[in-house]
Amino acid sequence: MGFAAHLRYHFMEKVVCRTIEYLPLAMIGFGIQDFILVHLFAITIGHLNHANFYLPLGPLRYLLNSPKMHIWHHSKELPEGSRGVNYGITLSLWDYLLGTVWIPRDGRGIELGFPNIEQFPKGFLEQEVLPFLEE
Repeated sequence: MGFAAHLRYHFMEKVVCRTIEYLPLAMIGFGIQDFILVHLFAITIGHLNHANFYLPLGPLRYLLNSPKMHIWHHSKELPEGSRGVNYGITLSLWDYLLGTVWIPRDGRGIELGFPNIEQFPKGFLEQEVLPFLEE
């Protein structure tokens, strides 16, 4: 985990996520200046979550994601029967509402990755097309 980890994503992730994020905002009247502020805030929280340092949020932890929570999204260890946890990058609110929040301890020294990571493609192009090939 490090600051630059927030810059690694599939190209379609931003297309889909930003559409889902900004379309409702446009429908309620947000202008371009508002989008810029929302985007800068979301990017800042995303970078902080991947920076791997202690950031106590107090009661705001139920609204905003933090490095302590987000590290578990990247953990190789998952709760029994789970396919993933802590999906929110900016807002933790959705994980609390949808029951996907999981913070069993502080997250220091955990193994990061996912099952069968050894078989994951090493090349950039292979990684980009993989989601379109899987069932």
